[in-house]
Amino acid sequence: MRTALAEKLLVKIMGWSSEEVSVQRPLLQALASFKYDEYQQFSPGMRFIESLVKWLEQFNTPEEKKIAYNFFISKLIFISNDQIAHLVNITFSEKVNPILIAKSATKLNVKPYLVAQITGSKEYSEMLRRSLFIGVSDGSRIDLFRRSKREISNEQVFPSYYIEAGKAADMIKELNEAGHEGKFNSVFLIDDFTASGKSYFRQEYGKYTGKIYKFLTWLFEEKENPYKTLVDTEGDLNIQVIFYIATRNALTTISEAINAFITEKKLAITCEVDAVQIIENEISEDVCNEIDFINLISKPEHFDQTIVDSHYKKGKHDNPYLGFNECALPIILNHNTPNNSLPILWFPEDSKNNCVGLFPRVTRHKDEQ
Repeated sequence: MRTALAEKLLVKIMGWSSEEVSVQRPLLQALASFKYDEYQQFSPGMRFIESLVKWLEQFNTPEEKKIAYNFFISKLIFISNDQIAHLVNITFSEKVNPILIAKSATKLNVKPYLVAQITGSKEYSEMLRRSLFIGVSDGSRIDLFRRSKREISNEQVFPSYYIEAGKAADMIKELNEAGHEGKFNSVFLIDDFTASGKSYFRQEYGKYTGKIYKFLTWLFEEKENPYKTLVDTEGDLNIQVIFYIATRNALTTISEAINAFITEKKLAITCEVDAVQIIENEISEDVCNEIDFINLISKPEHFDQTIVDSHYKKGKHDNPYLGFNECALPIILNHNTPNNSLPILWFPEDSKNNCVGLFPRVTRHKDEQ
């Protein structure tokens, strides 16, 4: 009943003719059924059509409502749970396995295209077993990743990059008992999404910080750290950072920062950054070219200034209505909307200034002040 009422309100708000209703209603119903209703941060009982009505009501004139609706219907990118699960399931075959095959081919002194010969060798088996897979955040779905490749042992997968000494010792013990002496010589850092790259590797006040920086520091600069006993930093170590989804800008930002750090510290390692699904720069450029919509969301009455906290200010924020670091993304992830997307899409339910988000975001970062 509530959805039916919401549909009637939507028709009234938009002032659609019967012809427009016959086109838009089935389209919205299909979008809601196949994707949008699965958004996990809707309040209890809320569904997409109801959220869309509330979202459109915040705009003042029929023309503003039309601009907002047209942007939503033509530019929004919603990544569903099934789509993310698919990316997780192909990560090993698409990104991890080619690296292991290349390393094994070098050790065997054969051409890397001899895949059957390589993957059937004991050298490949050892290369796989001496690979360490680490979930960088709780969004990494590292358990689903492990199940996508049955040959990966529980004792070479860890759901967090914080690891205790006892667990590290157990993992090395299991590795050695499996017939592989020494330590892990390949490390795969896995996470779900990045748009700016700033939380992984950046400079603040002249100093490096970020998750990957911390990991490299634990490996090479701290004298007492569990990773010292776990990872072979003296041999042919390669570190691979893999995201299920990432923007091209983020991959470039992280890669350049890591390479600069490796050069500065004169580290004898290789570290590459990649993603299964890359969001090209044209996505953001296309959003910024929607001049009418950008002018609309930049109005003071359609922006909640309180979201610009100390965390938000770590990125570019001259035009904060474009999202964190001005990434200007139209992307919604089924479990939460990234703050790199346009705030008008994700303003939280307690947002000030009567701002309403289409897919309200639950914020993990709180202001430091």
